[in-house]
Amino acid sequence: MKDGVYGRAKTMLELRSATFRYPVRRPRRFRPWATSLGPGIRGIDLTLSGGSILGLVGPNGAGKSTLLQVMANLLPLEDGTLSVEGASTTEACRAAIGYMPERVTWNGPGTARQAIERLCTMRNTPLTEGRELLELVGLDSRSADDLSTFSQGMKQRLSLAAALLGGPRILLLDEPLNGLDPVAQSAFRTLLRQLADRGACVVISSHTLADLERLADEFVLMHHGRIVAHGPLADIERDLGLRATLEIAGLGKTPISFGDGIEAEKIPLHEGEEWAFHLHLEKGEWTTKRRTELGPEMTFTRLQPVPAGLESVISAATGLDIEDAGFSILSEVDSDA
Repeated sequence: MKDGVYGRAKTMLELRSATFRYPVRRPRRFRPWATSLGPGIRGIDLTLSGGSILGLVGPNGAGKSTLLQVMANLLPLEDGTLSVEGASTTEACRAAIGYMPERVTWNGPGTARQAIERLCTMRNTPLTEGRELLELVGLDSRSADDLSTFSQGMKQRLSLAAALLGGPRILLLDEPLNGLDPVAQSAFRTLLRQLADRGACVVISSHTLADLERLADEFVLMHHGRIVAHGPLADIERDLGLRATLEIAGLGKTPISFGDGIEAEKIPLHEGEEWAFHLHLEKGEWTTKRRTELGPEMTFTRLQPVPAGLESVISAATGLDIEDAGFSILSEVDSDA
């Protein structure tokens, strides 16, 4: 529905000065039950549009899950406003949103089909839709099996089917790839792209940077409950002042120098190449003019800009190493390769 109901660039959800802080117990001598406001999110301004996938990233405790719950209308705002296109009531807002928490415990007697059909009944949705969603997420062959036999990956798939129930225009996913095998991860990424191409707005939070770089069109970077960067990755890199990097390789005599203000770093060779470098600019960007000035006498086999990537962006914006921030660089697909 690229040009239909949703509209590719249509505004779907807006947050203005959104603030929510969790009450934290602060016992006092004569008030042992006293609380005060603790961590959460503060002053969030965010606009979500249809037809895109937004990657939500930040260190542990940055407020990502809280922000998703606020957008899903599950946590009340302390201050600010939340508006969902075409929805004037809380119930209408929730109907427009599909929310998948980080971990759902599917317990008790019953099968996956029974669980999804109960949700269909609660939401006044045809039972056939629930069965189609089980097939979509790859649970059709296990739909009659008891939930107690399900692995974590199967429970994740069931949670995704529940989030998709009713065809929500906005899909909020908190660590959805946890527990999925590589084949399921690939199918999941394809599904999300198809939903976005049809005009849905998809927001996905993940600690696995490789997955987000594959998926997201834009990124929101959070730290200490606030948004510290928002936009396409290349724009965020530029705004943070990260060094522009050019990957070059070629044939013939190895270059000795590339000029002032350029740091050269040797990188692995590809077959048939005689030299290869990453060139880091101390200032500025690798414009076309600057690339042509490298040396007309050189025979290049590679000459291309290298994005800094989420790892560098997060470290630059927060001052934290990736490991300290609680991220994984490689996806399960990469680590199993």
